[in-house]
Amino acid sequence: MAVLSHFNKPATTIALAIAAVLGASHSPVFASVTVPAAPVQASIYHLYVSPAGSDSGTGSVSSPFRTISKAASVAKPSTTVHVAPGTYGNTTNSKSGTATGRVRFVSDTKWGAKIVGTGTEAHFTNNGSYVDIVGFDISGSGRLGIVNYGSFTSIEGNHVHHLKISGGCGGSGGAGIVDANYKATDDDIIGNVVHDIGVPGACNGVQGIYHSNLRGKIYNNIVYRVSAWGIHLWHAANNVVIANNTVFANGTSSMGGGIEVGSGDSPGGIVLDNTVIANNIVYGNPGASITQYCYSGVNCIGKSNIVENNLVYGNGRAVSLKVGTAIGTVAADPQFVNYLPGGSGDYRLKSSSPAVNKGATRNAPGYDIDGRARPLGVALDMGAYENY
Repeated sequence: MAVLSHFNKPATTIALAIAAVLGASHSPVFASVTVPAAPVQASIYHLYVSPAGSDSGTGSVSSPFRTISKAASVAKPSTTVHVAPGTYGNTTNSKSGTATGRVRFVSDTKWGAKIVGTGTEAHFTNNGSYVDIVGFDISGSGRLGIVNYGSFTSIEGNHVHHLKISGGCGGSGGAGIVDANYKATDDDIIGNVVHDIGVPGACNGVQGIYHSNLRGKIYNNIVYRVSAWGIHLWHAANNVVIANNTVFANGTSSMGGGIEVGSGDSPGGIVLDNTVIANNIVYGNPGASITQYCYSGVNCIGKSNIVENNLVYGNGRAVSLKVGTAIGTVAADPQFVNYLPGGSGDYRLKSSSPAVNKGATRNAPGYDIDGRARPLGVALDMGAYENY
């Protein structure tokens, strides 16, 4: 597994109802939603998984498998694996789809299929390309919620939370969601809620969303209470779009913060360029807000990156870029409906919010975390939610 921080050297349209199942003290307001990224390809084949099933079954509706890993082992291109509500263990997929026939893992009820992981490593490991992972609730003792090694994957609408990092703060770090293959390309992380990944300030190498390869879209995610960075690009990240995320209360005054981008460590020689950070709300992170980072004496940031129309407020430090200048920054309280740093608030925007109608159009998603088309007003809003 790759190092997850420079501090530690070594799409789919899914009609899903979000159940706000974060627990009594972690129940942010999320509506019933559709989470679209692109039209869904109709699958030819369908497999079914249920807590009442058996891995000696056929995987049909009437004879479902018991484990997601069993379904993964027999999946082929153009297969949807339907996972019923219930509790499951660590899961691995090694099958790939194709550009015209993806392999899709879908919780039939959003956040109803709960992967409660054990051990110190990953709880959902994907080794295949052209794979979708949609709508799961993932928590557990390990250091990685979802780890992806494939290309052309989409990780959408999942709730990844309360990873205990029980193996300790080691050189391999940890993350809620990570694209970990430096040679992979075109991996998207869209509309996920990621929080309580380790303990804020406990480990520099533990991130919320961590992306380390070429291209990809990081859209409409809500990330909070992560040990270090809410969203972090490193290693071979390049030509990535980070847009319309809501990132708050990550790290401490001396560690981590909202969004950090750069490149370094393996594979080496990468210059982060043509990367966009736009329309994000970065709020209440005790340390940095948005920053570019390189190792001392290394020039790892190109000249064609864009940082525009982000709301940055209440953080320990302002936007800090090594190359270029941030434009269109809004430095004002975002006016959430009910901001609570622990995650039990409502992070939609009041109609009076300075983030309403202030987003940039280019490089932005055409929908929000609730599946509403953007813009609903005269211009896009900042953050994961479009005001309505």
